[in-house]
Amino acid sequence: MKKEKLLHKLQFFFDPARKRKKRHREELKKILRNLKKKERKITDKIEQADDECLKKLYQTELEIIRLQRKKGIDVLQQLRENKDSTD
Repeated sequence: MKKEKLLHKLQFFFDPARKRKKRHREELKKILRNLKKKERKITDKIEQADDECLKKLYQTELEIIRLQRKKGIDVLQQLRENKDSTD
């Protein structure tokens, strides 16, 4: 068991493509977290806004952020599936 684990770590260490993919997944997770924070802030702004025009503007921005997050989550899931199938 320990040999398999060590071998896996060595393969990861010497395979630059794996490093790139892992870094890409980590960066994507970070971006998704930031989008989630923006989504929460805009939701709060919508609740506090009195002007109907301003609410529509925030709602449009919120929809865009939600679509970006959904697309990012889909990409991340595909990357995870590809990782599982290659290992």
